Formats: sequence, C-alpha cells, structure tokens
Amino acid sequence: MSEQLADPLRTFPTSDPQVRRAVFGGVGLVTYAFDDATETVTVTDVTWTG
Repeated sequence: MSEQLADPLRTFPTSDPQVRRAVFGGVGLVTYAFDDATETVTVTDVTWTG
C-alpha cells in the first residue's frame, strides 16, 4: 500500500514518513497519513485556493 501512496513523483514528504502531501486540481493540497498495518488512509487536511 505505502509504495503507491509514497510515490515521490506525485506526493511530497513530511517530517513523518507515514504522512504525505499531494497537489490536486492545480490549486489544492491534501495532507494524509497512511497505516500499512490496517491498510487505512486518513485525510488530515485539505486546502483549496480555487
């Protein structure tokens, strides 16, 4: 699971290796955490400037 979510061409790393950020729609940014053990993704923040 984490291999797809942690693709460095699509996401940005944070100080926590389980938390990633990704741009979407050209003006949005989503921050999410993933848990390999439970195979879950938790969205923690969405910023939209459009």
